[in-house]
Amino acid sequence: MDYNVLFPRFHLAEIEDQPWCPELLRTNTHKFLARFWKASTSNKGSPALQACQILVRELGGLTKASEYTFVDSCAGAGGPTPIIEPILNEQLRSTGHNTVQFKLTDLWPDLKAWKEVASQHKNISFVEFPVDATKAIRLSGDNKECRMYNLCFHHFDDPAAEKVLLSAVESSDAFFIFEMTHRTAPSLLNTFIINWQPFFTTIYDWWWSPLHLIFVYLIPLIPILTAWDGLVSCIRGRTADETWDLLTKSSGLSVEEWQQKHGWELRSGREVVLPPFGTMYWCAGIKKPN
Repeated sequence: MDYNVLFPRFHLAEIEDQPWCPELLRTNTHKFLARFWKASTSNKGSPALQACQILVRELGGLTKASEYTFVDSCAGAGGPTPIIEPILNEQLRSTGHNTVQFKLTDLWPDLKAWKEVASQHKNISFVEFPVDATKAIRLSGDNKECRMYNLCFHHFDDPAAEKVLLSAVESSDAFFIFEMTHRTAPSLLNTFIINWQPFFTTIYDWWWSPLHLIFVYLIPLIPILTAWDGLVSCIRGRTADETWDLLTKSSGLSVEEWQQKHGWELRSGREVVLPPFGTMYWCAGIKKPN
C-alpha cells in the first residue's frame, strides 16, 4: 500500500524512552494515550471502537473472533484494552457467542494501573512478570492467541521489530499493529494538533495537588517533550511493505512466497479515525486454518 511517505525512516530517540525521563511525565503521556483512545470527532466513534471493528472484520467476523484470547503485548498503563474489551464482548454476547479474555503484558509491568483495570473488567487479566515482546510466550492456553501492538511498534528498532514479528508468527495465531504516527502529511498535522493535549492533561490532573508548585518548572517541559516525541514517533513510522520486509528478509522469500510457505495472510490498511487528519495505520497477520 502506498502511504505517500515524505521522507525515509530514521530510528531517533524519544525522550519518553530514556531512563532519565521523569516518571511523572511518562505517566502523564500514558494517561493522554488512554484518553486519546476514547476521543471522537465523527459519527464513526472513538479510535478504540474503530480498532475493534478492524479486529473483528479482519479475523473473519464475530464467530471467528470469539475463538481468540487477545494479548496486549506492550500494554503500558492499559492502553485501549479497557475500552475494546467491553465493546467486543458486548457484541459477542448480543449475538450469542462466548465472551473472550484479554491479557495485559509488558516488559515493564504497571501493576498498580493493571490491578485497577482488572478490578473493573472481569475479562481482563495481566501477567505480573516482565514479558519481552521480542521473545514472548504463549498465554492463551487452548484458545487461539491474537497479539496486539497498540501505538507501540514504532518504539522497536529494526532488529527488535523483526524479533517481535517472528515471535508472533512462531507462538501466536494472529497479530495486529495499530499506529497513529507516520511519515505522512496527515499524520504530521494531526500530531502537531494533539501535542498540546498532554499539557492540559497535566494541568487538569495536578494543578490542585500540593505538589503543583513543582509544575511551575515542569509544565513548560511538557510541550517540548510531546513535540519532540510526537515528531520522532512520526519519523519512526513504518509502511506495510517496510514491516513485511522485516518479517521476510531473513528467509530470502518475497512476501507472497513467505505467506504461501508459512500459511499466514498478511494484510494492511488505513482508516481516518479522528477527522480531519487522524489516520490509523494497521498491519495484520492471520494464520490460515490447517
